[in-house]
Amino acid sequence: MVTVPQSGNARDFQGAIHKVPEYDVPSQFGLPANIDRSVQRFNSNAVLTSLKQLAAVSAEELRFDKAIWTAKLNPICQLWSNLYKQETYDKVVITQEQLNTPDPVAAFVYVELENVKDILAAVNDSISNIVKILKGSEMLTAKSQKEATNLLQGEVPATWEAKWEGPENPDQWIKVVTKKASALV
Repeated sequence: MVTVPQSGNARDFQGAIHKVPEYDVPSQFGLPANIDRSVQRFNSNAVLTSLKQLAAVSAEELRFDKAIWTAKLNPICQLWSNLYKQETYDKVVITQEQLNTPDPVAAFVYVELENVKDILAAVNDSISNIVKILKGSEMLTAKSQKEATNLLQGEVPATWEAKWEGPENPDQWIKVVTKKASALV
């Protein structure tokens, strides 16, 4: 603990400053003594995630190569097709009357359902375009290339993140957003 000198002498203040430890003592902030382990674990996980992303995709794999892209993107496309059932969400129609309901909980659910339908439609368009490109029935666009590149790097595409912030891993992102959607339907 640092004590403030009672004198008006500058040297006393400089001496107090030099006594301050180089690192923060967790107890000074009301934190448990083992909090450093949590910080180290968090930092280690961040480094490991970065290393996995670097190891997962080389610069060669980011250029369009149908065989490589198919092998790398097929699992996420398959996950999407297993979890997303478009006909289920197409049946759900939200009216303006429902959105303007006086019940705040019901209004919240209707707004969330409308938002999740928008998110799912955007992701479905994105994944569908990637599948068509991999099958050779559609041309590669800059938008599709950017989204596919993000997925190859183990990142959630920015177009998806703009709609909803979720987990950083695309597989987890898809699982959570489809779970959220199914809970609302």
